[in-house]
Amino acid sequence: MAEGARRARAMVAAGLDFDGVFCVTDTVAMGVLRGLADAGVRVPQAVKVIGFDNVDESAFLVPSLSTVDPDHDLMAERAVALLVARLDSAGPPADQEEFVSPFSLVPRESTAP
Repeated sequence: MAEGARRARAMVAAGLDFDGVFCVTDTVAMGVLRGLADAGVRVPQAVKVIGFDNVDESAFLVPSLSTVDPDHDLMAERAVALLVARLDSAGPPADQEEFVSPFSLVPRESTAP
């Protein structure tokens, strides 16, 4: 969070022309929201912010944080299934070599029009 806030303040201070920030995690995005607020930048009016994780806290921020939900439960289920398959044999079965998680956007106030 602290680094997200620091970087957001630095981007504003450097005069960078940006209208959105996509953060690697919701925690970083929380810091970015703080840093933008400290710099007097209004979210979402001037800059839109989106995180990645869909942690519960993201819904309770002001403004609430838009985020990408990677479906943690499904990823955990697949990871355990792959681990069990590797323990039971020399490697994963052919049908489990690749997994693409169904990501979904959770739009909230930080990206509202």
